[in-house]
Amino acid sequence: MATRDREQTRRRLLDAAFVEFAAYGIAGARMERIARIAGCSAGLAYTYYGGKEELFDAVQSEVVDAAFVQFDALDLPGYAARLYERQHEHPEFARLATWCRLERPGRVSRAAEIEAIRAAQAQGLVSNRFTAEQVLVLVLAIASMWSNAASCSDHVVRRRTVEDAVRRLVEP
Repeated sequence: MATRDREQTRRRLLDAAFVEFAAYGIAGARMERIARIAGCSAGLAYTYYGGKEELFDAVQSEVVDAAFVQFDALDLPGYAARLYERQHEHPEFARLATWCRLERPGRVSRAAEIEAIRAAQAQGLVSNRFTAEQVLVLVLAIASMWSNAASCSDHVVRRRTVEDAVRRLVEP
């Protein structure tokens, strides 16, 4: 029974931290608020995760990565469109990614994605006009450019625009 309670507490902390980090970033987030939302003490939150940095890393790996779309270097337009769709449906993912870029530049490794793009470039399937790193940054930027837009009637047009822009960017 205790193991189940620990897992439930850990899950509540992750969910509360996701909301807190999306709203306030790492610097603005407060462990006391996270613990209160999760229904536990701040001391317990520190026991589980040590601090905000460790909790943010756990949110990134267990909540965000699990919810995000599968990367596909051979279908970058489709990947960008799916990423746009996810961020449109759940803008908190886009906010969390923005906070991560602002507060932890260079800390998130995208080495696997960059290597996959590099391999696709070597096979002639993705343009080599840009480096693999540049391609990834541009694809992510295009997919995210409307993520903060309110729900609107031209959502389908925006999704198609994202897909078409990335297709034109990466076509050999």
